[in-house]
This record gives sequence, structure tokens and C-alpha cells, in this order.
Amino acid sequence: MTMHTDEYSISMGREIALCRKKVRQLQDSLARREQQYGLTTAAFLQALEEGLLSEQHPIQSWTQEYRELQYWQKTLTEYEAALASLKRT
Repeated sequence: MTMHTDEYSISMGREIALCRKKVRQLQDSLARREQQYGLTTAAFLQALEEGLLSEQHPIQSWTQEYRELQYWQKTLTEYEAALASLKRT
């Protein structure tokens, strides 16, 4: 059983590393957008909701990146919880 646990831990570790890399990439990309447009992502989403954005803003790609970041952060949290659970057994 230890062999399986070790293999699972190694696999989980790889998945966690991938998730962390994706999260960093998306955070960096969103930070560049925020710098370029002088808006935080939260302010951008609020302005989008209120219909206050002009056509110059990359609405779809910014929104998509934010959704991807949420997905990868959630996935990372799930993998970290699964790995912690493995280590307790």
C-alpha cells in the first residue's frame, strides 16, 4: 500500500506544480492587463457588469483569463487537500 501512496503523492505533486505554474502565469498576465489599462481585475469586472467599458478593452480575453485563474486556483486547492489527505493516512 505504501507503494501506491508514494506513486499518488508523486503524481499529486506533479499536478500541484502544474497548477501553481498556471496560476502564476495567469496572475502575471492579469497584472500586465491591469497595468496596461490602469484597472484592477475587480474594477474591470465591476465596470463590465455596469456596462461602462469602451470597445478598447479586451473584454472577452480578460474575462476568460480571470475565469481560467479561478478554475486553476480551485483545482490547486483540491489537489493540495487530496495530497494532505494522503499524507495523513
